[in-house]
Amino acid sequence: MTKAAAVVAGHHTEAVVMKFQDQLMIVATQFMKLGTIIHVTRDLITDEIQGNIPMFSTKVLLGNDEPLIHVIAKAIVTELNPPTTVVLTLALKVTTPDAIKEITDLIKTCL
Repeated sequence: MTKAAAVVAGHHTEAVVMKFQDQLMIVATQFMKLGTIIHVTRDLITDEIQGNIPMFSTKVLLGNDEPLIHVIAKAIVTELNPPTTVVLTLALKVTTPDAIKEITDLIKTCL
């Protein structure tokens, strides 16, 4: 388990990454709670020109099932590009693109 903390968009933000044999669990929080739990699976799309392209599917397991949650989860996991399934928990006060980029960078320090 690896932890990191920073101030993102004026809010204390914590990231925790736990690596398991077959999946990765990532917690990103500004409320110091788990928040919405999203299951992210990786699929490979085969393209004759570009080869294998990773594509991620999201499913909310617990919490608010809103389109923005799916967009944020895919943005974070696409940037990380992990080889395994991800369980991602998000409890964020600020969801601007700049804040999501900073949170993703914070998560990267834990990998």
